[in-house]
Amino acid sequence: MPMVTTTYPPMILRRSLCLVLLMCLTSACSLLTGGKVLYDQQDSQIGLQADPTIHRGSALMENNHPAQLTTEEVRVLLGSLMVSGWSGTLVGILERPRPIPVFTDLELNRIAAPVATAFQQAAPTERVFFSLPKSQTTYSEERTTGALFLRGRYLHVVLSDHSAFTRADTAGGEVKDLRDTKGMKLWVAPPAIAATVPDAEEPRWAHFETVHISLNAKEVIAARNRPSSPSTDASPSLPLSTTDAAGAAAKIAGPADTTSNQADVLRLQVRELTTSNLELRNRLDTQMKQMQALQDQLTKLQQDLDSARAKSKTPRRSTTQ
Repeated sequence: MPMVTTTYPPMILRRSLCLVLLMCLTSACSLLTGGKVLYDQQDSQIGLQADPTIHRGSALMENNHPAQLTTEEVRVLLGSLMVSGWSGTLVGILERPRPIPVFTDLELNRIAAPVATAFQQAAPTERVFFSLPKSQTTYSEERTTGALFLRGRYLHVVLSDHSAFTRADTAGGEVKDLRDTKGMKLWVAPPAIAATVPDAEEPRWAHFETVHISLNAKEVIAARNRPSSPSTDASPSLPLSTTDAAGAAAKIAGPADTTSNQADVLRLQVRELTTSNLELRNRLDTQMKQMQALQDQLTKLQQDLDSARAKSKTPRRSTTQ
């Protein structure tokens, strides 16, 4: 019996290939964001997932989980996080970053307790993930997603998406490109500062997880809880006159404290400016490479177009019978 061979049109083959690629991308995304959901309310999810940084290093490094963090401590840590970015493709590369809070007050009130619960239930090889819808909108595909884990002295935060910034238009409804980070950069709001993690303790981040920051958890909590000015002794005191009150205030806010605070602020500003300059330089280098690639493509297209025009203008050789 002869074998019957079925030949499919090229259009069907292309559609089938696209479907297979879409399924592969979906599977990859599910591996990155999958896990056990512990909280799911108002389209906000908090849960646990396998930490991909555990087995990426040469030595096995586990997280300090389960961890006992109070709701207020989680609120302080997450409330210190800021993010900058841009919507679209290359428009915001030359703009000065304008950091905004990663989480709004409404989101912090909603997720602080579930995140604290998730840390208490997390295993040493797991991390806490979050996925939040865009606030104050009826419907939007943009979401704020990322993960948190405690290792050693540090709270490590990775942000994979933020609803405040619009992803690049793919002009076809394709699946979100995992490499499109919208130019996001994480910051820390004063008085807290970002931690400088030694190389030996730096997590080996998974592919496409390029937007991350680390905090010294105890220092951030202590900085947020530290009073703005030194308090007087705890013994009860009688009401002071205006002159006595002014003298007491002068003693409390002495020149040494003022100089120390100013020095801390200056060091923080210098550090932030240095980081911003390095980030801007990297973005400019990336833009130049991308612009050069686009220019090369444009030149090649122009050459192909000129060649096609030249061929179309060449007179055909007449044939005589």
